[in-house]
Amino acid sequence: MWRLSSVVKRERNTVTAAAKKLVNHHQFRLNKHVSLHQRSLSSAATGSSSPDVAVQLDYYMSLQFAGVACALVNDTYQSKGINNLHFLPTCPVGEEAARVRSFQNANPSTLATLGSVEQNIFTPTLYDDPSLNVTAVASMFRRSPLCVASLGPLKDGDVIGAHEDTVELLQRIFPKQKVVASPRGTKNTDLLDGTYQGIQAYTTTEIPALHHLMESRGMDPNAVTFQVLEDVVSGSAAPQLGYSQMLFAANEALESADRRAAANAFLAATFDGWQYAIRNPDEVIEAVSEAQKMLKLDDESNDHWYDSLSFKREMLALTTNHVKETFVGDRLGVLSPNRWSKATEWLLQDKKDVDPLFGLDQTSLWTPPANLLNGNELAREALEDAKFSAVKFEKTYGRKPSLAVITVGELARYEHSQRRVQLYSNPSNSWFTKTDVGKSNGFDVTEINLDETTTTTDALLSEIYKIREHVDGIQCMWPLPESIDSAKVYNAVPLDKDVDGIHYTGWGSKYPPVTPAGAWELMKAHNVDVQGKHVVVVGRSPIVGHPMAHMLREAGAMVSVAHTGVDKDTFQGLVGQADVVVTCAGSPGCVQADWLKDGAEVVNIGTTFCEKTDALLSDVEGDIESKATRYSPVPGGVGPLSIPMLFRNVANAAWEQQSSSTDKWEQSPATLR
Repeated sequence: MWRLSSVVKRERNTVTAAAKKLVNHHQFRLNKHVSLHQRSLSSAATGSSSPDVAVQLDYYMSLQFAGVACALVNDTYQSKGINNLHFLPTCPVGEEAARVRSFQNANPSTLATLGSVEQNIFTPTLYDDPSLNVTAVASMFRRSPLCVASLGPLKDGDVIGAHEDTVELLQRIFPKQKVVASPRGTKNTDLLDGTYQGIQAYTTTEIPALHHLMESRGMDPNAVTFQVLEDVVSGSAAPQLGYSQMLFAANEALESADRRAAANAFLAATFDGWQYAIRNPDEVIEAVSEAQKMLKLDDESNDHWYDSLSFKREMLALTTNHVKETFVGDRLGVLSPNRWSKATEWLLQDKKDVDPLFGLDQTSLWTPPANLLNGNELAREALEDAKFSAVKFEKTYGRKPSLAVITVGELARYEHSQRRVQLYSNPSNSWFTKTDVGKSNGFDVTEINLDETTTTTDALLSEIYKIREHVDGIQCMWPLPESIDSAKVYNAVPLDKDVDGIHYTGWGSKYPPVTPAGAWELMKAHNVDVQGKHVVVVGRSPIVGHPMAHMLREAGAMVSVAHTGVDKDTFQGLVGQADVVVTCAGSPGCVQADWLKDGAEVVNIGTTFCEKTDALLSDVEGDIESKATRYSPVPGGVGPLSIPMLFRNVANAAWEQQSSSTDKWEQSPATLR
C-alpha cells in the first residue's frame, strides 16, 4: 500500500459533506493499465520516507488546476494507486524545472516527480540547461491563453508590463513597443491606472477579472481589447507558443516499469479529474476550494482574481474549453508531435541543429492506442489552416470570407447540442455554434433560422436569392421539411457557393460534402487503403452515405451500400465480407461488432447522443476491438472534422470567386436576420 502524504493527510478531515458527494463521480476509462495496487513496487521505494509521486505546480491552486483538485478531493489519485502524493510549495516563475530536478535528486526513491509549466518557458529553459533532465509528457491546455490586454490599440513606444520570464518573448512579438518586467499581483490595476499601456494577461483569468474590475469602477468592460499572442501575425506567420499547463517529468520517471506506472497513474487520475470537471461544473468550484485548504496553496494576493460565483463559472468554462482541446483518441492531455515541433522551431529559431522534438517524450507514456483512427488533432490543424487562409484573404481584399447557414425548423439531431458542446468541443470549433466558429477563425457567418410551419418553398427560395450575392458560401441545412420542394431549393444554390457539396454527385460541385470529406481526410491521414478493397457503406443519405460511397468508388474501392431496406441477414452478410466498414446511419447498434470480418477496419461516421448514458453512441455496438484491426473512436474520430472541412470550403470559395469576379464586393457582410 502506498502512503498518503502528510500535507494532504492532515487536511483530509476538513473536507465538507458536499465535497464528499463528489467521490461517486463518473470515471472515464482513459487507459487499460492495471491498478498500481496490483503492481509490486521497487525495493528502493518500499519503506522509503520519500513520497512516491511529487508535483510542482507552476501557480497557486485555482480553477486552472480544476482537474487536479477534483482528482484530489475525489480520491482519484488513491484509486489509481497513488497514496503518497506530495505537492511542492509554489516557486518563482520559470524555476519549475529546476525545482523538479532538485527534488528528484534529493529524493531518488521517489518514483516520479512532475511539474507544470508553459512550453514557451520549458523549451528555452531546457535548451539552456540540458542537465535538468526533464521531459514533457502531457498537457492540460493545447494552446497558450497568453495575450496582451490594453484599453485601446497599442501605439509605437507604448509600454507593456510583463512577467519577468516572458519579457523577452513579448518583446519579440511586439517589437514596436517597450516590454518591461512588472509586478504580477497588480497588473490589472496598473493597466487601469495608466502605469502601463498594455499588460501580459491570460484569457482564462486576467481578462474576465479585468471585466469585473472595470464594471466595479463604472467603466465599460468592452473598452478593453486583447490580442492572443498566437494570433498576432507578424510577417507571414504567427507565433507558435505550443502547449500551456504542460506536464513534464524528471527523466527517472520514464526509466523503469514501476516509475512509468506511477507517472502514468498520476496522468490518468489528473485527466479523470478534468473529465469530471467538464461534466460537473457546478460542483467543481467547491472542489477547488477544498483542494486549496488541503494543500495550503492559495496564499497569493492579486487583482486578477475576482471573488464572485459568476467570475469563477466563467473562468472554469474558459479553462475547460482549453482542456478539451487536448483530447485525442481516447484521452485528454495528449501532446501532438507536429504541434510540439512547430513551437520548438519558433521558440528556438535562432539556435542551430535543434531536433524539433527536443524535450518531448518519445517513449509513449501518454499516447492513445495505435489502433484508433483519431481525428481530433487532424481537425484542429485543418481549422487552423482555414483560419490562416481567412486572415490572409481579409488582408488581401479587405473583407472576411463569408458563409450563410439557412435552417428551416428544429433539427432533431440538434436536440442535445448544448450538452455535446459542453462535453466534447467548445464554441470556437463546434458544428452547433457556427457563428462563434466564424468569429474565432476569421469568417463572417450569417445564420438564417426559419419557422417550419410558415416557410414555403417560395419563401425559402426568396431567402436564398437575397443572400447568395452577398456571401461566398451557402449551407442549406438538411433535411428540409416534407412540405418544401428540396430539389428546387438546392438547385438555387450556385455551384461556386455550394460549400456543403449538395451538388457533389450530381452537377459536380467543386466542394465535397463536409462530413464525407472529413471521413476521407481521416482515412488518408491514417493510410486506410481502399484500393481494390470491398467497402461497405451503411447509410445512403444525400449528404453523407451517398457521397461517401461515390468518393470511395473514385478511390478504387468496390463499394456496397447497406440501408434500412436491406433485410438483416443480407445486411449482416455484407458487413461480414467487408474489408472496410463505413457507418453513416446515425442508428446506435445497427451494426453489431461480432458481424465484422476479422481484421476489418471501421470508420464510424454516424453518432447519436444518448441522454440516458450522457454520451455519444456509434452505429457499431459491441467489442469492436476484438474484430477490427483499427477503428475510429466515438467521440474523437470523424466528428471533429466536419466543421474544419466546411470552413476550408468557404475559404477556398472566397478565393475562387474573388479572383474571378469583376464586381466590387461590399466591405461589410450582409445582415438579413
